[in-house]
Amino acid sequence: MTDIVEDPVAETRRILAAAEAASLPLRAIGGVAVAMMAPTIARLQPTRSYHDIDLAAVARSGTPVVSRFMTGLGYEAARSFNMLNGAERLLFHDPVGRRVDVFIDTLRMCHVLPFAARLELRPSTLPAADLVLSKLQIVELTDRDMQDLQALFADLALTESDTDGIGRARIRQVCGADWGWWRTVDDNLRRLSDAWQIQLATVGPESARALGTAVERANDLRRELATCPKSVGWRIRAKVGTRVGWYESPEEVR
Repeated sequence: MTDIVEDPVAETRRILAAAEAASLPLRAIGGVAVAMMAPTIARLQPTRSYHDIDLAAVARSGTPVVSRFMTGLGYEAARSFNMLNGAERLLFHDPVGRRVDVFIDTLRMCHVLPFAARLELRPSTLPAADLVLSKLQIVELTDRDMQDLQALFADLALTESDTDGIGRARIRQVCGADWGWWRTVDDNLRRLSDAWQIQLATVGPESARALGTAVERANDLRRELATCPKSVGWRIRAKVGTRVGWYESPEEVR
């Protein structure tokens, strides 16, 4: 099967359907996953573009199995990269050079987000809380990241359950255990709220309703994380504060 689809969202759906048929646990993450979950993204301006596809898998599937699956769909493995990084990440390219990243058990960027136990909580994508965390952990948010978060907060309520909204318990668990995580997420929620409130004055009524909802939910989440229980390690690290770096600067891989 090598009929790769040009549209990245449609191609992701093709990959996921093939993975399900092969009984291979695979889920979408990143911007394409947001497009699959939050329809508001299609109405934002400028139009959201997608260059790469990001997927999540679990180590128990075995990296050779994942590699054979992807090459069977028409992708070429980045062999040197995969030999060095295959325990956590695999890289593939289609015939025109589009990249597909497959993260194994963990998304490691500015912070570390383990997801193995959460991969199969819902079909097609990681749970919304993990998509939100995967974006909020980025210290230097791009305009596309901000659009993705706006769509997620506009379309999905903050809930305790992972099945019908943005699971607050998951976000509390991650940010309440790690001061660095909390600091980055708190900074980003504040920046997003400030930017979106300024933007409210420039959009029409329908967009303003969605944007206002996003602002409200971002502010609610920020307040909740400020008061949620914190671990001993969180409190010890908080005393050090920003005198010591609290995040990594991931290198771009092509």
